[in-house]
Formats: sequence, C-alpha cells, structure tokens
Amino acid sequence: MATSRPPGAPGAPGNFGGPGNRPVTFGVLPGGGTPQEFLAGAQTAEALGYDSVWVGDHVLWHVFWPEPLTMLGAASAVTDNIALGSGVLLAALRKPAALAKQTATLQWLADGRFRLGVGAGGEFASEFAASDVPLDQRGAYLDQTLEALQALWTGAPVTLHNDVIQLDDATLDVIPTPTIPVWVGGRSAPAQRRAARFGDAWMPFVITPERFAEGWANVRGGAESFDRDPDALTPALQLWCQFDDDIAVALPSIAARIESTYRTPFERFERYTVYGDAQMWIDRLGEFTDAGVRHFNLVFAGGDRLAQLARIAAEVIPAIEARAGD
Repeated sequence: MATSRPPGAPGAPGNFGGPGNRPVTFGVLPGGGTPQEFLAGAQTAEALGYDSVWVGDHVLWHVFWPEPLTMLGAASAVTDNIALGSGVLLAALRKPAALAKQTATLQWLADGRFRLGVGAGGEFASEFAASDVPLDQRGAYLDQTLEALQALWTGAPVTLHNDVIQLDDATLDVIPTPTIPVWVGGRSAPAQRRAARFGDAWMPFVITPERFAEGWANVRGGAESFDRDPDALTPALQLWCQFDDDIAVALPSIAARIESTYRTPFERFERYTVYGDAQMWIDRLGEFTDAGVRHFNLVFAGGDRLAQLARIAAEVIPAIEARAGD
C-alpha cells in the first residue's frame, strides 16, 4: 500500500497534483491489452512524474473494456504517489450505496489517492437498458447518485429518498479520508451545472478550445450560484492522442482506433484529438491552455505507449507548463 502524503502533496485534492504545484498537469489513460501492460503503464507514468493514471468505463461496449475501479485497485498496489482516477465512471449505472462502499474502499487501498471521475454517458443505449436506468433520465439519476455518495462519504447518518436510493438514518462504515474528489465529465449545460454543484473539477471530452472557454466560464458562474469557490475547481480536459514524429504513422493509428471504438468516421472526431510530433502537440495543447485548461487526461490510441509517455514528458510537457505559467 502507498505511503501517506500530507495535504497539498502530489495528487492531493485542491492541488493540480504535480510536483511543485505545477501550472498544468497531465494524467494518462495508458490502456493495454493485458494486466501487465496496464500496470507497466501506471508505473511508468509515476516514474516519469505524471500527475495521475485514469481508466474509462462502459458496462457494455463494442470492444474489450475492463471495469475501472477493479483496475485502479490493482494500480494502487503497484504505485506509491501517483493519483488514480476513473475517467469517467458511468456512476448512474451503479447502485449508490454499493458504489459509496466500493469507492471508499478504493480510497483506503490507495491511501487517499483516488479521484472519482463521473459522466452521464448515453452513446450506447444497451448498457443503460441492461442496468435498468432510463436513458432519458440518466442525468437526473447521476445527480441523485452524487448526492447520495457525498452524503454517505461523510460517515454521518443519512436520510435521503429519491429515484435511485431510499435511506433512513443510514451510516457508511468505511469513511474515505480525505474526502474523494469528484471530477465531472460532459460538455453539455447540465454537465456544467453538475460540475458547479458537485465537482472538484470539470473534465469534458470531445470539445473545442472555444467551447471549453465558454463552458468553463459557465461552470465558474454556476459554482458561485451554489455558494462555492470557483477557484477551488480544476479546469480539465480528456482527449485521445497519438505521439509520433511521422504523421503518416500517427494519423492512421489514431483514426483506426477512434473508428473501431466509437463506430464513427474519424473526420467527425479529429478536431477533438491531438496527434503528431512534439511541435504539433505543443501547438494543439497550447490552444487549450489558452482556453483555460490546467489538467490534461491523455487517452492513448495505440503504439508503444511507454515510449510515448517518455517523449511527451521530455518534449511536450515543459513547453506547455511554461505557456500556462506565463
């Protein structure tokens, strides 16, 4: 199990997570076709100084997609300092009381390094039907799930009655310490309101720099309306990526992965990705830092992920940190 860290240490809530309180931080979704490949990615990311390791979620999907909280539990056993997050969990597809216990246990295993990233999803109706969650009510179910989680995590008796849970004076016996940060995904207006109400971060996906800037302003304004400090929230972004000096390698690699994963032409998805050599990465990510992004989650499409992690850490991250810090 990892050693403990004081508040404000890398990965702790209220900190962008990087050593020295960096102006911008980077998390990774390393993926991998085997447990060993995934765990090696997590360990390599930690050794290279990345902020966090994340795993995405689908209950049912077109392609192989392991369950994220199980994977993060395994990652917690082979890492010491790097933060661990679900990026993002379709939390409304889980029963809230069981999810509260599961996430609190993961926070205990990870010695306080866990972040719960959540999203409403909706692009694959079958997983909602299989989970007995009405597709058109997924946002409301997610809000109610978050309300239940945050109440139960306190360890105080909870009485709560809504569409997803019925509680009378119920107490969770595993209390997450520190309280689990909630990173809210989604680019829609309801997702922005959700981040403003429940979130420690807003982390949309498939969004342009211009729309990110608009959304982040909305999140900050919404946080103030809920009497929350907008400066306490982290503006984050998750995006698919491929690093390669040869564009003739990078482009078809990421295009093939996007089309197989989402069953959509890459031309419709391309503007939400980053690929190519270091300068192409710096130019593209710089557009997002100019729009306000201060944390990037990189979803690797394929290739030698460990080599890509090393080159991004050496050739891209210092330039992006300098640009964000100006």
